[in-house]
Amino acid sequence: MTAADTAVDETATVANPRLRKKLLTVARLIVTVLVLVAVVYTAAKQWRDVKGYLLDLPWQSAVLSLVMVLIGLAAGVMGWRAAAKDLGHEVSVPDAGQIYLIGLLGKYLPGSVWAYFLQMELGRRAGVPRSRAFLASIVLTGIGTTVALVFGIFGLPALLHVGGPAVVAVAVLVPISLVCAYPRVLTWLVQKFMRIVRRPALEEPITWKGVGAVAGWCSITWIAYGIHLWLLANSSSAPGFSGVLRSTGAFALGMTAGLFAFLVPSGLGVREAILVAALLPYVPAGVALGMALASRLIFVVGDLLAAGIAAIVGVRTTRRRVDLETQET
Repeated sequence: MTAADTAVDETATVANPRLRKKLLTVARLIVTVLVLVAVVYTAAKQWRDVKGYLLDLPWQSAVLSLVMVLIGLAAGVMGWRAAAKDLGHEVSVPDAGQIYLIGLLGKYLPGSVWAYFLQMELGRRAGVPRSRAFLASIVLTGIGTTVALVFGIFGLPALLHVGGPAVVAVAVLVPISLVCAYPRVLTWLVQKFMRIVRRPALEEPITWKGVGAVAGWCSITWIAYGIHLWLLANSSSAPGFSGVLRSTGAFALGMTAGLFAFLVPSGLGVREAILVAALLPYVPAGVALGMALASRLIFVVGDLLAAGIAAIVGVRTTRRRVDLETQET
């Protein structure tokens, strides 16, 4: 090999990583733009559908329902962090907030799996291997679905309005999900997945403490979301405590059903069908649909607001770290 050939090979070796880095940067930018466009489009479309109802809604109910959405999202952050910790990776709250909340915006793209890809990439930037970040998201989703199905027992009356097969599906899925949430079974499933993707196996099995922590945070999430729906319903009627239980169960089932309809952005339409069925005993069908659509719009605002807060906190945390490192040097 001549000296010229050697020089060309060295130049190509240096250029390839640079080219790959540029391509990844462009890809991230494209995905970011697509996500923002999808979120803005969803918000604009929902506003056209519900502006009449929202303008008549007491502002206290709208604000409080938004607060409950933010509380539910914050609990989701802590649930993701607990899952990552049990998988062997301690993640700070600001980093977990960026990974979970900003990545969650990917659900507004068709094929909601984009949220997992974004969380994987954001996790890598925070020092968490992509496979572990993905597993933390999957574990959170799996345990969250199990908790949702348990809460869904309170929403079974709503499913009766949707159809008998839906009730049968819940009855079948509850015991299956409970078995899969058992730490030994969950560890076996995770290890199987790691072998399939050819990634290092878990050093330690998933623990009851970890599963309990994730389930606890998921319970807070579903209760907050249920109260969010109840606040909207309570503005037109007085469903009382039974309404809170029914709203919580119906919302948990609605979001879980929307999760399985992964080809539809954020389960659009699937969740609303169950929520309308849950609200029918308290309000007319038209009002129930307005509430369900208003709930969707409030969630869009909550997702954007939470992701924005996470981004701002993340930038400030990064600057503080850089300042400390500069002072130390």
